[in-house]
Amino acid sequence: MIKSHNKPNKRIKLSLLIVLFTAITAALNSAQVWAHNHFTVKTVGNSQTNNADIILIPGLMSNGEVWQSTLDTIKDKHRVHVVSISGFADSQKPTNFSMYELQNKLIDFITEENRKSEVSSDVINKSILIGHSLGGFLAMSIALEKPELVSKVVSVDGLPYIGPIFTGTNQTTPASLSNQAERILLMHKSITQAQLAKQTANGIFIQATQPKHQKHIIDMAERSDTVTVGRAMHYLMSNDLRPSLTEIKADLLILGASGGFNDNSRKQAVEQLYKGQVANLPNAVVKMNTTSRHFIMYDDPKWLNDQITAFIKDKS
Repeated sequence: MIKSHNKPNKRIKLSLLIVLFTAITAALNSAQVWAHNHFTVKTVGNSQTNNADIILIPGLMSNGEVWQSTLDTIKDKHRVHVVSISGFADSQKPTNFSMYELQNKLIDFITEENRKSEVSSDVINKSILIGHSLGGFLAMSIALEKPELVSKVVSVDGLPYIGPIFTGTNQTTPASLSNQAERILLMHKSITQAQLAKQTANGIFIQATQPKHQKHIIDMAERSDTVTVGRAMHYLMSNDLRPSLTEIKADLLILGASGGFNDNSRKQAVEQLYKGQVANLPNAVVKMNTTSRHFIMYDDPKWLNDQITAFIKDKS
């Protein structure tokens, strides 16, 4: 009697299909790296949904690793692009760093990725930008310059103008801080990375609560290029988005941190300072975390990620 081999063949075919499906899925969700002189991008997450792409931008002297908890929260439902800015936290030192050039090349990257999303689905996707500190400023600035690219912005302890953080009043303008901005630029051209780390350590109490996170922040500072840091700080002190912010089309969520202050009066003053910068924007919301310090992703990741996921899900 000749035995039938149909069942084993079916099993083999099924196994091959499973292997093929697994390989395709892994390829679609595996990390891809995009590099430019001013930044690199690692792309991960689910590219098979019609949900918007999300861009995660770190802050001054930080790299994309600071977003790990947020990435883990959102990557199953979104394709996520994690930016690391050259010259910050051991990223490759850029040639002739310019915040203007950085923003323009980020716009080019977002434009390219949005086009890919449109080709792969029937939905025209705008991206969601999420930035910390300097990254929040960049996210708002990009949304202002290219409203057709961005649907929502989350700025994590980053403001349209950084100056009032130093002075305590929203009356502060770039003109009133021009001398300080120049001094900061010159200082960072002459200091070493070790001095930059010491400078960061002196103010670490407002950055994060736990010693392990404080150490990591100081380590990132010591691996940062001092000239790049100085140019970035000078740019932030010299550029104010507030006058044009009424033109922003994207929904805006600012998540502030006041946990570095002990008394309630200081915390309330910080909250009013934040809210005052977006007071005339109907599409802007400010929420404060009164226990976290500047790196909210370290001090209270659950709160941060809950705010982000609720905001990006909201269809209003």
